[in-house]
Amino acid sequence: MAHTSAPLPRSAPETAADLLDPEVREVARRRGFVELSEAQEQAIPLLLEGRNLILVAPTGTGKTESAMFPVFDRLLGTAGPGFKALYITPLRSLNRDILSRMEWWCRELGLSVGVRHGDTPQNDRRKQSLNPPDLLITTPETLQALFMGKRLREHLKNVRYVVVDEIHELADSKRGAQLAVALERLAAYAGEFQRIGLSATVGNPDEIGRYLCGTRPFSLAEVPVASHLDISVRFAGEDFATQTRAVGRCLDAPGSTLVFVNTRVTAEALGHELFPRGDVEVHHGSLSRDVRVDAEERFRTGDIRTLIATSSMELGIDIGHIEHVVQFGSPRQVSRLVQRVGRAGHRLDAVSRGTVLATGFDDLLESFVIARRAKANECERIVPPAGAADVLANQVAAIAVEYGEIEVSRVREIVEASSVFAGCGPLLDAVCRQMAEHRLIRLDGSRIIRTGRARRYLIENLSMIHDERKMEVFDIVSRRTVGTLDESFVVGWMHTGAVFITKGQLWQVLEMEDGRISVEPATRANGEVPSWEGEQIPVPFAVAREVGALRRTRTFDRYSSVPGAIAYAERSLARMDQGNYPVPSDRLVTLENTDEGVVCNVCGGHKANEALARALSVLLSARYGSTVGIEVGAYRFLLRLPENVRALEVQETIAGLEPAHLPGVLKLALKRTALFKWKLVQVAKKFGAIDADADYERFSIHRLIGLFDDTVIADEAYRELFSNYMDVDAAQEILSRVQDGRIAVTTGGLSPLGSEGLSSSRDMIPPPLIDQAVIGTLMRRLEKEDVVLFCMHCRKWKSRTVIERVPDRPQCPLCNARLIAALKPWDEQFIPAMRKKNKSEEERAIEVRFLRNANIVLSSGRKAVTALAAKGVGPEAASRILATLTEGDAFYREILKAERNYVRTHRFW
Repeated sequence: MAHTSAPLPRSAPETAADLLDPEVREVARRRGFVELSEAQEQAIPLLLEGRNLILVAPTGTGKTESAMFPVFDRLLGTAGPGFKALYITPLRSLNRDILSRMEWWCRELGLSVGVRHGDTPQNDRRKQSLNPPDLLITTPETLQALFMGKRLREHLKNVRYVVVDEIHELADSKRGAQLAVALERLAAYAGEFQRIGLSATVGNPDEIGRYLCGTRPFSLAEVPVASHLDISVRFAGEDFATQTRAVGRCLDAPGSTLVFVNTRVTAEALGHELFPRGDVEVHHGSLSRDVRVDAEERFRTGDIRTLIATSSMELGIDIGHIEHVVQFGSPRQVSRLVQRVGRAGHRLDAVSRGTVLATGFDDLLESFVIARRAKANECERIVPPAGAADVLANQVAAIAVEYGEIEVSRVREIVEASSVFAGCGPLLDAVCRQMAEHRLIRLDGSRIIRTGRARRYLIENLSMIHDERKMEVFDIVSRRTVGTLDESFVVGWMHTGAVFITKGQLWQVLEMEDGRISVEPATRANGEVPSWEGEQIPVPFAVAREVGALRRTRTFDRYSSVPGAIAYAERSLARMDQGNYPVPSDRLVTLENTDEGVVCNVCGGHKANEALARALSVLLSARYGSTVGIEVGAYRFLLRLPENVRALEVQETIAGLEPAHLPGVLKLALKRTALFKWKLVQVAKKFGAIDADADYERFSIHRLIGLFDDTVIADEAYRELFSNYMDVDAAQEILSRVQDGRIAVTTGGLSPLGSEGLSSSRDMIPPPLIDQAVIGTLMRRLEKEDVVLFCMHCRKWKSRTVIERVPDRPQCPLCNARLIAALKPWDEQFIPAMRKKNKSEEERAIEVRFLRNANIVLSSGRKAVTALAAKGVGPEAASRILATLTEGDAFYREILKAERNYVRTHRFW
């Protein structure tokens, strides 16, 4: 396809501003635009020529004005009704900075502007419907809704300009695929309009152009950021206190500093440590809007010099001049580092200064590689999802509602004009058949006819963002709910025994049942600990491979001139050399035996390693008849294996895994998992096959597979899992390299590198949580537990009380016997049966249990009552606890162990 990758030379030596209408130039002058930025100089001439354009430029270079100056210029001479320009932003809460700027420009130029999104009041919507503004600022989802109103559809016929802001945020998602089709539906009403995409630096701007424009020609204006980046990587230390001091030293430099972290937990922890400085605020998505706005204003006005932020500060919020950006921990991705460091300087002639503070060996080498790639402009590619069947179903339903009835060939023409559904003929036919089965449409020969159900479906499914329920996290020690987790996080990461972070604290999963996750405080972590507060950022295959190459070549001086960072990297590898451990690299996979199984050191990145780990787990499980657990990181994964399966068996399995068979093996691996079930339900909801508010736990996996196996719905669930959660292509490349000898595989014992990967975690800032605190919580809880004392001698006396009021040696006040059973409150219902002469078989069994209970209390007094009050502890478990003869904290540890065991196993009793 023809497109221009640079602006065409102009015949006259004028600046871009000279090409604009004098009224636009005058308003720009009043706004303070003395001279235009490089982005504006490149983009404005191309846009005034009427070209479709992708503008790729760093934050703070005036991308919005680059697009809008020419649009304002053209709108000044355009009369008539209807919307004339759409400004589409991916942010669900519209960027107020862009909003206020647009309102100012339109007011000064005598143009009308409106905003429409999910929270727009009904009276404002009515006004827009009766008197449409020249420029409408909206979201991809609200654009979908515009097509549903007859009058609004008429207003869309006059659209001549569409600007998609932050297009890189949309292009690789189903929201973006939905928008791509919506633009083709708009073209069916309005005819061809000018398409303008504003993007941060990406590795494949041409593909972003094809995503926005389909088969139409487009131009590309690109402002390179690499030449203006000054990035250094330092080692911050291995413990949090040392790391905090390293951040503090960065903040001592003159000027304002923006500190980026990867999770909200880290933002809060750093903020807590640095607040005493008096010039630090925290900014992240969990804080209320008012708090965030206040922090932004105080930073802009200079009241504070430092803002600690997550990705909440990435999307172009104007907070004024930033002298320096600090990235705490590896940013995981090149584009993320470029966007973040690009916030510094804020002028094209200024250098953006950034410092990455690495927090461990993997973190350091990864930061070296990402910094090098950033300076070389080697950002990640954005890959739009091709052929997402549920998006296609959503858009077919939308088109049916729009037109009432329409030829399949016309629908094909509309959707195939978008790059994400080019050549989708067979898929469209399969999707339509599936939709007809669920009465979303009716098929009549070659025509699609809307049904009454379709409009209701669309109202519930305007967005391709899946609705997620929250799952309760219940602490078994305090017997309290400590928070909630998103369903996707639970399904993707949680399993019995998993350790994760929430509320700044480490927790271990004991049980997952009925929408509740039972946990206990964890004092150590295995593997990379996911944090629900910050979405897990996967390290790409290319970055992980280069980290492997750097481990092999040890050419650290090519990546850094910071002596401390280089020394730490060399010291870490020297430990491997001293123990004669081979260093896993881009050309070597090492399989290391541990007590829990095998650590597979593979420099593959998160998604490739996820694919390999899942495939190996299903093959080993089938071969040895035992469940295999997995924990996955960017540079290693742990296979939890039975004792008779170790590294040699894993090596044999890898050698026998044909790359071409990997997708088939992964389908087997996923088919019975909670992750596949969850994704299947999500896709089925978007097909209208399951109600939008249905709870996925209501469906058994067998029933779901029975309903949807070998359908387009199951195919889409696999496609999405393979593309979003795994990198199957990269995993196949690793297997191919193993097979042809380019990657060697060795086996051995646990190395310092493998061990470090299991015992450390990035983004983990555990509070000073010690065993004593857990024991203290348990003791306080048990003291307040209700207990029913019942005399098994006279069987007349009973007393309901709490543990703290029970005497050391309980005694019946009626018969003076000490044969006292300590019962849980719900056992009280059986006491009348204990007084009967003729008991049923079941009642005699209960009597035996009560007598056993009473004999334990007779022997051990109040200590036995305490043990028996614990969750899931009966006479047998209490006997085992008391037989340890432990006292104090050790006694309560035994109780905790028994409670934990009950939570893990009671469903099998």
